[in-house]
Amino acid sequence: MEKLAIHPWGLHDVDRIDALRIFIDVVDTGSFSGVARRRAIATSTVALAVSQLEEMLGGQLLARSTRRLTLTHEGALFLENARRIVADWDSSITGLREDGPLSGPLRVTATNDFGRSTIRPLLDAFQAKHPGVQVTLLLSDEAVNLIDKKIDLAFRSGPLPDSSLRARLLVRGYRHVCASPAYWDRAGRPAHPRDLEAHNCIVLDRPGAPLSLWPFREADKLFNIKVGGDRMASDGDIIRTWAMEGHGVVLKCSWDIADDLNARRLETVLDDFLFGPVDLYAVYPGGAPSRRLTALVDSVAASLGGAHAGESAAGTTRLT
Repeated sequence: MEKLAIHPWGLHDVDRIDALRIFIDVVDTGSFSGVARRRAIATSTVALAVSQLEEMLGGQLLARSTRRLTLTHEGALFLENARRIVADWDSSITGLREDGPLSGPLRVTATNDFGRSTIRPLLDAFQAKHPGVQVTLLLSDEAVNLIDKKIDLAFRSGPLPDSSLRARLLVRGYRHVCASPAYWDRAGRPAHPRDLEAHNCIVLDRPGAPLSLWPFREADKLFNIKVGGDRMASDGDIIRTWAMEGHGVVLKCSWDIADDLNARRLETVLDDFLFGPVDLYAVYPGGAPSRRLTALVDSVAASLGGAHAGESAAGTTRLT
């Protein structure tokens, strides 16, 4: 019968990594037998790997029943560390093969608007250059939990909250009040943010918290204006499209509307009252990033630095 090698004080280093991989696979598939079939090993070997980890850690990682496997509290905490350890190990090994082709999966998330208009074509170009990389793109205007959703890379606007994640500044920008020139010609251009109360403002809707308070700055004083109108949407791409069609006023980041401003589909107002810089970051879990992740971030940074308004910047920071 197959058996993982045992050392008097536990598993050998290589066997530890193998056991961690098996544990992660069990969590992802929800089945000991499924992992065994995929790895072409005995189900007892899968069970033994998990049991040895539990023995070494002194706690139960999985609650087993006849129908399903459930992570215990300790198991959920350990899973995050296990993924990081395996990723660091893989990165250390692949880092020795700097001249080899990039390969493997990348799960990426971005907002609906930015993801469709900018990130999708950049991913297309990246995959054309690196055909061994498989990409999954998750679009959402809500902040996705990178660990829970197994995300490798997120594009987020800052300032960012403190966390164990790492971030690289890509582009400096602002949030602009904008609408189509036709709308401004019809409704008039506001001279002060409070004039927006008389305009049809299109709001990004988030569950329980529509973004109807728009921030501004005047003579170093910060204030909010509550706006509203006849439509809301949970998709940033839709509210931008409505604005271009002349239906109302929106608040959008510079990188979302750069092309529309250049093409005169949108026009900004109240630029003397901008709240402050809103930076765009590439955010990813802590630990050593894979070569393919580093290459993708470098590729996006290079493209955005020349394609969007604002000052581009490099540098990686741990959000702690």
